[in-house]
Order: sequence, then structure tokens, then C-alpha cells
Amino acid sequence: MRRRTEKRTEKRIEKRIEKRIEKTGKGRKLLCVVLSLLFLLTALSGCGKDGSERSDLNYHLAASPVTVDPQLVTDTNAGNVVSFFVSTLYKYDKDRKLVPGCAESYEVSEDKLTVTFHLKKNLKWSDGSALTAEDFVYAFRRLADPDTKSGSVYLITDCCMVNNADKVSEGTLPPSELGVSAPDHDTFVIELQKPCPFITALVASPTLGPCSQSFVQSCGDDYCTSADTILSSGAFKVDRYEPLATQIHMSKNENYYDADQVTLEGINIQIITDAQQAMMCYEAGEMDVIRVTGATVELAEGDPELTVFSQASVAFLDMNFGSDSPLQNRNLRLALAKSIDRDSIVKNVVRAGAQSLTRINPPGYYYEASGKDIAEDPDKYKDLTSYDPAKAKEYWEQGLKEIGKSSVELSLCCYSNAQSICEALKQEMEKALPGLTINIVVWSTKDWLQHGTEGEGYDLIYGGWAVDYTDPTSFYGRYSAEQAEGNKYMNPDFEKVYQGLVLAEGQERDELLEKAEDILMNDMAQIPIYTNGLDVLIKPNVKNLMFAPTGVQVVCEGLEKEVK
Repeated sequence: MRRRTEKRTEKRIEKRIEKRIEKTGKGRKLLCVVLSLLFLLTALSGCGKDGSERSDLNYHLAASPVTVDPQLVTDTNAGNVVSFFVSTLYKYDKDRKLVPGCAESYEVSEDKLTVTFHLKKNLKWSDGSALTAEDFVYAFRRLADPDTKSGSVYLITDCCMVNNADKVSEGTLPPSELGVSAPDHDTFVIELQKPCPFITALVASPTLGPCSQSFVQSCGDDYCTSADTILSSGAFKVDRYEPLATQIHMSKNENYYDADQVTLEGINIQIITDAQQAMMCYEAGEMDVIRVTGATVELAEGDPELTVFSQASVAFLDMNFGSDSPLQNRNLRLALAKSIDRDSIVKNVVRAGAQSLTRINPPGYYYEASGKDIAEDPDKYKDLTSYDPAKAKEYWEQGLKEIGKSSVELSLCCYSNAQSICEALKQEMEKALPGLTINIVVWSTKDWLQHGTEGEGYDLIYGGWAVDYTDPTSFYGRYSAEQAEGNKYMNPDFEKVYQGLVLAEGQERDELLEKAEDILMNDMAQIPIYTNGLDVLIKPNVKNLMFAPTGVQVVCEGLEKEVK
């Protein structure tokens, strides 16, 4: 029987190769890929299908989550897992719009410093016990507690500044002093140091989902290390899990408040680190959903089963605006921006799910009060950023004249995984701009983060940013006075607009958000390169799969799998 499966899989792969060779003519390269894939037929036993005929979704992850403790989650893979079993005050629906989750409604005080969430009645944990506002209070306190050692505490110290969150996280105040409370079982109150107009987007993060104090304390150090030590508030409950395991299984949580909208009986998460092996498992019918990366992207291109989900994640060049930097000159910045052939870099270097980006905001993640996508016009700043070597050279020569130099030497710093992209950027910019020398400096991720934050050791730095909450301020904040210690950017006009965003609402706020991007782009504070997308192969019998704009959470309601 297995040999028959292997033969069918081999035929599917051969058909993919034939189509791609016919379309692109890249026979030799794809032949290498197919040989690797066919070799992996011997590894099909590692696909790990559980043999069940239920409507379980066989879902692929590229790496094991380091932890599934919601307050400790910092990576995408862990976020994917946690989103299946954690509910939140607000959530994303199938249209990627924010809607009430555990909350029935919310209200903001006149001074905008107190946010009160009213919970749905009779919320329950997966064990049937009552889920109350006290569970949200404990979750926020646990996140802020320095003993928790969470890498996500910035959500309440920096993104939305909860009262005393900074002091609690530093250990100068106890967690009980954090600005959260529960006047009754169905009311959760957040007190803020300053207004947070995107609070509903922030509390959609699973990290800010509820946490049962009695359950955590009963588990001790074993909390979230096995199925027995995980309590679910979400659409599914975990019934098989071990840290760094290759499989995680979940079953439908009948006590979930929206269980009637959950049609899947279970989720079978399979961790397959090799992209080619994941493709083989998909072709063999052992996987229903896989993320396509690496060499397999080319095989999947044009496949009717391929869906590309946009996400609020971008790659860019940041600049050091320090007093001794030649990049204080705007014409030099414009020259660099217009010397980059983004389409070529995306097509030949980045490939997986990426699209060229010539503005700060990517499409499909933030919709204004009118319903308009803030980035509906991808070419809004085309005159400033589109590839134009002749115009780039013109800006360059004018900039050199203004700073009194005939040549400029710049350092371009990146982390090791981005070296090939930085090499391509160096080639593009040096080719278009006479007298430019770029020296690439490769740092470890730790050093890259440190130097980027301190603003030392670089002129240009290649970076990526994925939003923690779906609001443009997540992209803009890096250029505000509060956070610009790294790039040393300062523009009084931008700062005035940025601070105005705190109090503005509705159409007025949307106009300020657009104006903030106008200022940053006209100033060329950042050189955008591309936006990331999720390339996902989905079996035809899987319906309504949707990812939140953050690219992390899966929308469980309405997701279904037709059993053949």
C-alpha cells in the first residue's frame, strides 16, 4: 500500500516539474529539486498522519515551538500553536476584521485613560470551570512580573502603556500594582498612562489572553509542558504535546463560547523542518496545509492549490541619522532608494511570498473608518522610491555636491540569514551610483538587535518588521522621539503628527496616519524594499482557511475540512 502511495506521489511531483520546465525552461535547476524530493520518499513515514478519518486538519509547522506558554510566546511558530487554544478579548474574523471575542463590548473613559471590557456571559475553560475577568487580570500581571521573564512584556510597557507596567516589569513595584482590575466577574478594566486608540488590536494577541491563576499554580514549573498542564480557553484543547515534539494534537473544545462555529473535530500539527519533505508529505496526502518555502516555492508557483496571504510584515533599509553621517543629506537618501530594483531582488533572491514595496504601509492589514485600505494605492510614493537609475544618479551627484565629496563609503549591516539580500542590495546601489562603496558587515542576531537599538556601527542596516498589532503606529513608532534612539531620526513635523494620533479618532485619526506616512516617505526616513506574504498550499477539501493580518493567528471559526 505504501509503495502505491509513493508511486502516486512521484507522479504528482513529476507533473509539477514538467509544468515548471514548460513554463520557465529551468530544467536543470528543477531536476535537482525533484531528485531531492524523490529521495525523500523514503522519509514519508515521518509525515505522521494519525490515521483518523475524522475532520482533523493536518497542519504543517516548519519548526517546533520553543514554548506554548502564552505569556512567553515570541515566535511565529509558537504563535500559530497558541492561537488554536487561547481566546482573546478581541479577535480577527474570516474577513480579517477585528470583532469581539471574549468581550461583548468595551468602552473608553472621557479622558481615554480607562478602558472597560464587558465579557460575554458564562465563559468557560476547557475543563468546564468559569472563565472570568480575574483570569485576564492574572494574565496581565503574570506578563509584567519580572519572574516570568517574558520577552513580550513590551506589549503593555511600550505598545499600550498600562499603568505601572514599566515599574512592575523592572521589579520596583509588585504585580498587584499593575493598572488592571476586575470590579466583578464579567468586567475587566485597564488603566493607561496615555491613550491607546488601537487597544482592541493589541488585546487580540494570544499573549494577552486569559490565564487561570489556580491552574498555573497547581502545575508549578510544569505549566504548559504537556497536554495535562495546558488549560484551553480557545476553539481547541490540547490532548497531545511534548516540548520540541514533532506532533501536537488538539481536539475541539466543546466549552468554547463560539463552539457552534467550529466545524473541525481536531488539529493535527506536524513539525517538518525540511521544506522538501513537507512538500512530499503534502503530495502524498498526509498534509492538508503547508507553508511553502525555499526551493519548493518554484514548484508551487501557478498551482491552483497555492494561496498567498498578505501580512503586515516588511523588509527595509534603515539609516543612521547621526551628526557625522552623510545620510543626513536627503538627496543621497533618495538616490539610494531609487537605485534598487526591488522586483529583481524579490524574484531572484527573496522569492517566497514577497512583493515589492515602495511605501511604509503594506496592503491588506489596516482599514480606515471609511473601509478604505490605507495602502490601497501601492504606487502612491512611486516618484520617490521606484527604480530609476538615471534619476538615482542625478540625486546622487547633487547630494555629493552638497556635502562636498566625490565619493562615499557606507557600511551595510545585516544578520547572517539576510546576507544574500544585502549582497544584492550592494550590487544594485554600487552599480547605479558612481563613487559609492558599500561594506557589508554581518552580525549575529543578538549583535544586530543591540547595534540597531543603540545606533552604533552602521550607516545602513537591513531590517524586517512584523506588527504586534494591526495599526500603522506599529511601523511609525520607530521614528518617534520615544523610540528613535537607534536611527537617531528626528523630524518635528512628524513628531507633532505622531503625538496627535494618541487623542484623535475616526476619520481625523486616519488623516493623521496618512499624513505621518507622507512625512516619513518625503523625508525618506526609511527605504522600503518588500512586504512578506505567506505562501500556503491548501488541499481543495479544506475550506475557509484564513490567517490574521499579523500572519500568526489562524481564524478557527468557519474553518472546515470535507472528509472524503
